[in-house]
Amino acid sequence: MPEIIPDLPISNDQLKALFDYLDQPNPMPCMHTFKETTEFLISNHLPIKETLHWLGENGAGCDCEVIFNTDAEWGETVGRVPSDEDL
Repeated sequence: MPEIIPDLPISNDQLKALFDYLDQPNPMPCMHTFKETTEFLISNHLPIKETLHWLGENGAGCDCEVIFNTDAEWGETVGRVPSDEDL
């Protein structure tokens, strides 16, 4: 049974999909906003305000911090496997 992540407003699978969406090779420089995260949430009909709040509570202040901080903390819990670059 998957681990329950406290107060997460989306499913573990949806959080994994967000991490996968944001974790692209050769990303554009971060604009220090949640622009890409918000686009993902909108396109997947997921709660924006609640999810951004949860991400902020879990170390993310922008799109790149979703990967560098929140994915680093919760990625393995939702089934993400580190890329070869992370090993």
